[in-house]
Amino acid sequence: MTARLGIIGGYLGSGKSTLVNRLLAGVLPGRTAVVVNDFGSVNIDADLIASASGDTIELTNGCICCQISDDASRTMSALAARGDLDHVLCEVSGVGDPGQLAMWRDFPGFSPGPVLVCADATAVRRLLKDEYVGDTVARQLAAAEVVLVTKTDLALTAEIEDAAEACHAAAPRARLILQDPADPGTTAAEALAAPVPEADDDVVSFGGKTDRHGGTDHAETHVSTALECPEPVDVDALTRALGAQANLLVRAKGVVQDNDWTWHEIQLAGGRVDVRPRSDDRLPPVRPALVLIAAGPDAYRLLSEAAAVLEQVPRDAPHRLRTAP
Repeated sequence: MTARLGIIGGYLGSGKSTLVNRLLAGVLPGRTAVVVNDFGSVNIDADLIASASGDTIELTNGCICCQISDDASRTMSALAARGDLDHVLCEVSGVGDPGQLAMWRDFPGFSPGPVLVCADATAVRRLLKDEYVGDTVARQLAAAEVVLVTKTDLALTAEIEDAAEACHAAAPRARLILQDPADPGTTAAEALAAPVPEADDDVVSFGGKTDRHGGTDHAETHVSTALECPEPVDVDALTRALGAQANLLVRAKGVVQDNDWTWHEIQLAGGRVDVRPRSDDRLPPVRPALVLIAAGPDAYRLLSEAAAVLEQVPRDAPHRLRTAP
């Protein structure tokens, strides 16, 4: 059996993990393994993927799209050799180039699925024009064979049309799919099932050097830090504080516990904060933390300022003695 290898990319907060979760929620037939690679030292995306089978694999030694490292090679080779998988999904770091993984589709044991790039309908045109991250977003879209315009439920009709136009200009040969707010699962399945176009002459297959879009400086443009949250926090206060720092951060995401011992997934993307209780059937996170990401020449300063505010959010009062369930 060969596993169909799909590569999912897109800028920070574009909806990659949400897409993967929809695909895992009964949309894909058979057994699926997910490889997640996050930006920074804490791979919070692994805790945000709702894998019921346990076939979720973390790559934590940096962005696998900058360099096909020994860790990535061992992981991909092992998945290709398993023989019991129908699908393998690689969720690429939000600052990585998904095109760099395309060569793995030719590796024995895999069959080619599309390079799918998510684009936030409310933000993609602004991001493409951004002085500091525009090149990263453009590089990701240029690698796409399928562009899925996400968050259409949050966008006006004019915004969606504008986003589609921007994506087509950045990825003129890609198939463009608009997410159906009423049926996002079907849209996700349609996007991943898209046929893979013929390979370009300038893309070298597995075993050679792949440099479709040249070098990248995203490691210098983006910086991250993780605020460890081993104790319960005031989630409402954290949400308000994070919203107040939205102008300093391009992304924040994590899993934290409130004072009633309920786990919450908290995310900041496109200036919006989303908080939702974690499903009771999910395991506790490996490392409760909130990952913060900033970009631009002042990224370290912006990150430091935001972290300083968020670190002041009240933790559980020490005199409240309770036993966790």
